[in-house]
Amino acid sequence: MDTIAASYLTDDRDLPAEEQRRLVIFFGGNGDLYVQVAPKNGPTVDGVRVCTSGGASTQCPGLGPALADAYRAMLAAQEGVKVERRQPSDELEAELRAWRARFPDLVFDGLSEIVDV
Repeated sequence: MDTIAASYLTDDRDLPAEEQRRLVIFFGGNGDLYVQVAPKNGPTVDGVRVCTSGGASTQCPGLGPALADAYRAMLAAQEGVKVERRQPSDELEAELRAWRARFPDLVFDGLSEIVDV
């Protein structure tokens, strides 16, 4: 599987070029995420592997999905595509509670339809 690395140059662009770093995120052939820091124009050397099953998914739930979101945002920016901000899960939970309070006799089946209870 050929993977595309997403890269973001530091916001510290006032630093000399040789001191600037970029964040690099990519999916490995195993489906895990790799997060690295590299010199502005150099190869990545230091980084961490974030497992999408086991590892981080059990030890730090939410880290993998957050990094995947960062990867998609960085990749979109590289391609010149503006991505809408996603709602944090606490905002979505608040919206769900409000929906349930407003329509207590309806239930969302989790897939595609709203049904009467």
